[in-house]
Amino acid sequence: MGAMWDWITTHWDEEWARFVEGLLLLLVAIVLAGFVRRTARNQLKRTHVDPQVILLVSRMAYLATVLLGIIAFFTRWFGNSALVFGGFGFFALAVSLAFQDILKNFIAGLFLLIERPFRLGDEITVDNHTGIVENIEMRATTLRTSEGEQVITPNSLVYTGTIINRTRYPTRLFTLTAKVPTGVTLDGLVERLKEQIQSRPDIAKDPAPHVGLQPNVDGGLTLEVRYWLDYRRNDPLAVQAAVGQQIYQAIQSTK
Repeated sequence: MGAMWDWITTHWDEEWARFVEGLLLLLVAIVLAGFVRRTARNQLKRTHVDPQVILLVSRMAYLATVLLGIIAFFTRWFGNSALVFGGFGFFALAVSLAFQDILKNFIAGLFLLIERPFRLGDEITVDNHTGIVENIEMRATTLRTSEGEQVITPNSLVYTGTIINRTRYPTRLFTLTAKVPTGVTLDGLVERLKEQIQSRPDIAKDPAPHVGLQPNVDGGLTLEVRYWLDYRRNDPLAVQAAVGQQIYQAIQSTK
């Protein structure tokens, strides 16, 4: 009995020592992973790489370093690399079955960063929500709406759903309408207003702006103005207010 107890305590001490050494390797790997992620971000920012590429590379570098630390921990603990890699295969299968939604969102997030259907800072519409893309995280994509609300949408829903990228192209179509009061002289109204709109330097010349009269159900007329604007260089609200003022003045001048 004494000999058996000596054998158990001796091997238990060895197992405990290997466990502690493996745990130290894992902690070093986690600290190193944070350092690698920060270094990758800083180096890529200096070369003016796309923010999404920076996010993808730094994230993959962090996960790879942590994974190596986990492998080193179990390898040192069990002392058998073949057993560890075989166990990882079984563990990966179990995790994929138990956490299907989390894994699906994680993989979808990686594909969003690789394929880049939109970029950080773009204004998109997904799942009936419109906002500016603030971040593509492990599980979800974060949007900021024009009302100041935060919308968190699962990556799998973003990747498989319909995405409207409202800032993909440099110009966007804007439309203003105004009901024409009774008694307004229509002769030359459309031509004069169109000439004024075309002369504005902030409105795109190609495609050219459109000014026309549309009939109403009640028998009246509506003046419709459509124009393309480089919204990145000009304030859409300010231009919209200025064009609305021109429409009002054009209608008032024909009374």
